[in-house]
Amino acid sequence: PYDCNAGVVNWEQGWSDAKKSWCCEKTGTACDPFDCNAGLANWEAGWSLQKKSWCCAHKNQGCTTTTSLPYDCNAGVVNWEQGWSD
Repeated sequence: PYDCNAGVVNWEQGWSDAKKSWCCEKTGTACDPFDCNAGLANWEAGWSLQKKSWCCAHKNQGCTTTTSLPYDCNAGVVNWEQGWSD
């Protein structure tokens, strides 16, 4: 039901979860290289550097920062132009 070649360059942001799941399962396209929920409780000792880097950059999990970010850039992103302050 999905064209897994259409929009593949921007699959992470541009595809629905249903399309991601279907294309990954049926064609091996658009699969996350790491399961960031697997081993999350022990990520510091249990994850490879590659997994830490990828999960932090793409899923905001397993990040080594010790301070909280001043803004949650995912909150309200759908309506950011009207909803966010300057």
